[in-house]
Amino acid sequence: MELLRKGTSTTGGPDPRGLHRTLLAGAGAASASALVFVLPALLVWVAASESTVAWTTALGVGAGLWLLGGGAHLTLGAAPVTVVPLLFLALAVAGAAWAARRAVRESTDDRTVDLVADLVHRPLGLGLAAWTVGYAAAAALWAVVAFAAGPAPVLWTLALPVLVVPVAAAAIALGRCARARPELVGPRLRRPTWLPDVLRRALRPGVEGALGLVGAGLVACVVLLVLHWSRVAHLQGELAPGLIGGAVLSLAQLLVLPNLALWAVSFMAGTGFSAVEGASATWTGSRTSLMPMVPVLGALPEPGAFPGIVPALVLVPVAAGAWVGWRSLRSVARLSRARTKLLVTGSAVVLAAALVGLLDVVAGSSLGAARLSSIGAPAGAMTLALLVELAVGAGLVLLWDRWKLRR
Repeated sequence: MELLRKGTSTTGGPDPRGLHRTLLAGAGAASASALVFVLPALLVWVAASESTVAWTTALGVGAGLWLLGGGAHLTLGAAPVTVVPLLFLALAVAGAAWAARRAVRESTDDRTVDLVADLVHRPLGLGLAAWTVGYAAAAALWAVVAFAAGPAPVLWTLALPVLVVPVAAAAIALGRCARARPELVGPRLRRPTWLPDVLRRALRPGVEGALGLVGAGLVACVVLLVLHWSRVAHLQGELAPGLIGGAVLSLAQLLVLPNLALWAVSFMAGTGFSAVEGASATWTGSRTSLMPMVPVLGALPEPGAFPGIVPALVLVPVAAGAWVGWRSLRSVARLSRARTKLLVTGSAVVLAAALVGLLDVVAGSSLGAARLSSIGAPAGAMTLALLVELAVGAGLVLLWDRWKLRR
């Protein structure tokens, strides 16, 4: 009876020992994520027998690279480094969400649900809050290590790895818990009144449109890598990084593959991209310049004019806009007013373009000073171009829907 009382009572308040364990679980999740960069940095330091720096420097470099992977910016001397590996950022949030849900698993099994202000089950909310605090505290400690022994992070950008990542992970974990047991979340959180109905219906089509564009960019990158694999492999061999260094270099290039996908999206949209100062690619052709020894850049197109059919790639974002329009129409009633369909579809189009532009902003545009200070896609111009092209595709779907209704 005592065990049953402890498992089902809602009047005794939260278990301090359980919250303490959840707090430590959050700190452990942050540290496990940091080791993805810290361990390779230490291994490279051990493998480089001619290295003259202390192991603490390698530790600081690993911590700094982990913060960079979480969205922070670094400074190397006077040179800013802002290129964030988006694949690692996505994996870090997904892994943290899995760890957060695992940490609060016991609270989701409670037979009696105690909702706080019609929002969330009390033990679940407190557990996720404790996990978030633990993650943030551990991330702040790794930031101190980077300040002390590695490339110094830009202070205001630490908000992403220290605060945004754990909060986003906790929110994802809460959503998964709510899908498994809807009664753990109150009506005020399941259907927030502050979000207009039009935006709520446009949310999913907009996110799907943005993901579709990034997916198309990834496909383009993979195709270019396959076509120019010999050049990429030759550059990798010329660097002679060794076994451990080669593995670390390959992993680093894999983690920035979504960044390169955004370059491809910008090229499809017509705004092009820049690999370094003086080396760019647009619909008219590709220009080259002295390139950094990064093997994956060997997959870039050969310098020169492109065939006249290349601008037809704009049909990719137009097709993505058509998909957004079709998904938006499915989120409303078939006989809804044209104004409602237009508002939902327009909101989804704006959201899709804004999400891609936001991803490009987070991805960063600097790998150092001088010629490496501005690389990648122009976020503002790409967002505006995508907005027009997505609107064209979505508008065609709306016209087709209106024509069908009038038949």
